[in-house]
Amino acid sequence: MAVIQVRNLVKQFNAQKFGVKDVSFDVKDGEFLALVGPSGCGKTTTLRLLAGLEPVSSGEIRFGDRLVNEIRPRDRNVAMVFQDYAVFPHLTVFENIAYGLRARGGFTRYEIDQRVTNAAKMFRIEPLLKRKPRQLSGGERQRVALARAVARDAEVYLFDEPLSNLDAQLRHQAREDIMLLHEKKPKPTVYVTHDQSEAMALGDRIAVMRSGKLEQIGTGTELYSQPNSLFVAFFIGAPSINLFDGKLVADGTDIYVECAPFKALLSRQMIPKVSAHVGKTVKVGVRPEDMHAPKQAPFAVTDDNTIHGVLNEIEPSASGCVAYLTSAQGEQDYVATFRIRLPASYLGKDIPLGINMEKIHLFDAETERSLLYG
Repeated sequence: MAVIQVRNLVKQFNAQKFGVKDVSFDVKDGEFLALVGPSGCGKTTTLRLLAGLEPVSSGEIRFGDRLVNEIRPRDRNVAMVFQDYAVFPHLTVFENIAYGLRARGGFTRYEIDQRVTNAAKMFRIEPLLKRKPRQLSGGERQRVALARAVARDAEVYLFDEPLSNLDAQLRHQAREDIMLLHEKKPKPTVYVTHDQSEAMALGDRIAVMRSGKLEQIGTGTELYSQPNSLFVAFFIGAPSINLFDGKLVADGTDIYVECAPFKALLSRQMIPKVSAHVGKTVKVGVRPEDMHAPKQAPFAVTDDNTIHGVLNEIEPSASGCVAYLTSAQGEQDYVATFRIRLPASYLGKDIPLGINMEKIHLFDAETERSLLYG
């Protein structure tokens, strides 16, 4: 059952400016939904609408069977963790964690003590309960905010880029803390981030937003392997997808995608989906993981799926080296720069690369919608 139901949600600031445009989605009981997108796409505005911090222009927000559009934030039973922690500098850690319980009312002093102590133990800040926030590190303040959220029996949990102010090591630890919180309190959760790798690691599903609209929602695997638009394909995945300008060309019963750097034969199962677009310009997407040197390729490399490139830069990363190549010009003026994963030993060489044609992506050049999954 969906605990959070959002239908045709609109937030309009003035005649020209919209924060959210006709957004609809559900969050099931115990589900962790990550809202991801570039700055200004509307993800934080959506979260503030859910919390009641911004009034809804039109549309509906329901928590279960309850319409909450006009309900005050304090009466929505929502726990929210902010980007800047939102801890009170004049209160101790104990009082910060207890603040939401006292504001809501209905708890005895003993119940508040128990809830605060248990939450502090969960996030390893029990020795800090008597300190003030100025005596804490950024990671410790973030754990105070998480403990304050877990101390409540909230119906919905909301996170607004809670890790963006932390360094890499603390961010990894805080991510584990958030996963622990969700494990202990498996309530519907909406988590806003601009970091797609963070969204992939945490979210049961991911909703990609752009310019106030919802582009696509699905599991991380679905968004990566079956993006329904060029924007989603480019936004999801690191390093990002390689994009080439191309055209679909028929040769008997075969269909080729023809780009300046290469010409490749489409797989048979793609033909029914793209046949109506033969002769039209397209955007061709190839993920770095789907381009291989011939000896490394887990598929047959032939003249119908090969691109030549000169490796001119290697960038070490946690998941292996990312190689930046420039296509061999040959008789053409067009030069494409693209990314793949290759060992550093290939540096400076002109090498053939096999493209896994079962996993390429094709997008309409005008609408930017996927021809395969749109």
